[in-house]
Amino acid sequence: MESLPFDDNSFDKALAINSMQVWPNVPAGLREIRRVMKPGGRLALGFTPHSGQPNNGLTERLVAAAGFAKAHVVEGDEGFCALAIKQ
Repeated sequence: MESLPFDDNSFDKALAINSMQVWPNVPAGLREIRRVMKPGGRLALGFTPHSGQPNNGLTERLVAAAGFAKAHVVEGDEGFCALAIKQ
């Protein structure tokens, strides 16, 4: 996650489900995703109850800190999703 093999500003969207909690370096991984996303690109990080990932502070502590904007969490019956935009 810390060194994706893509050029800057390559993708409009990024999606990860139940994987962030096993990344070796979460802040670096999120910064790398931001690097390969185009301005206005959308990020979605989904977590089921089996992931063990808490959503407490996820958007402020990690997603917004990595430089994403409008970071927020949407909760559902089967988990939650952190959403954000690269500006």
